[in-house]
Amino acid sequence: MSYIEIKNATKTFETNGTTFTAFQNVNLTIERGEFVCILGASGCGKSTLLNAMAGFGLVTKGSVKIDGVEVSKPTPKRATIFQNYGLLPWRNVLRNVEFGLEGIKTPKSERRAIAERYVDLVGLSAFKKTYPRQLSGGMQQRVSIARALAVDPEVLFMDEPFGALDAITRAKLQDDVRRLSQTEKKTIVFVTHDMAEAVYLADRIVIMSPNPGRVKAIVPVPLQGERNRIGKDFLDFQNEIFDLFHKSPDDLVEYFI
Repeated sequence: MSYIEIKNATKTFETNGTTFTAFQNVNLTIERGEFVCILGASGCGKSTLLNAMAGFGLVTKGSVKIDGVEVSKPTPKRATIFQNYGLLPWRNVLRNVEFGLEGIKTPKSERRAIAERYVDLVGLSAFKKTYPRQLSGGMQQRVSIARALAVDPEVLFMDEPFGALDAITRAKLQDDVRRLSQTEKKTIVFVTHDMAEAVYLADRIVIMSPNPGRVKAIVPVPLQGERNRIGKDFLDFQNEIFDLFHKSPDDLVEYFI
């Protein structure tokens, strides 16, 4: 049994008497410790699918199970990081990271040490007494990542977390997340519309098509070790992913892996 199992999942919304289908008949499995990117254009249902896995919006039909249990609500075992950092402006970096630990009733005597460990892990030890308004966007997102990791979740869901950042900061945070996925051994599901980001981060890429959202292809990333964004293998595979967006479903049977 796979760690995350999505079977024949459909999500619809009712608006003013009209039914809108965000995604339809999605089937997907994710193994424990795997890094999967869900890639697609705006409106393909990828964020709605992520929310269904995280427990924020249950599927209308089908099922979503994690570790054999049907997802029914959010839980501290599954942390979600959004594009909006969601930091508390009246708390400094360390206290923001402690906030999640308070929510799971971690003893006060342990919270500070745990928070300091994860603040250090994301490279912000020198800023632990700094407030969010004094931090750059990239630094705020690092605080958000530290806060999520501090509660020791089994799964980390990330919904276009770097979408509002400049290219240089985005690349640095991609490096950080790749490193953290390898050192912390977390299962990560990462939503993005950026092909290069998906190729750089993922073990497998799930390509979604819109109207309604469907899984168009599931492609393992063949790149091993450190990934060079301007290397020939990287660029060749990125072009392959690009080409898949233009193929018809009949041409994609081999890509459901």
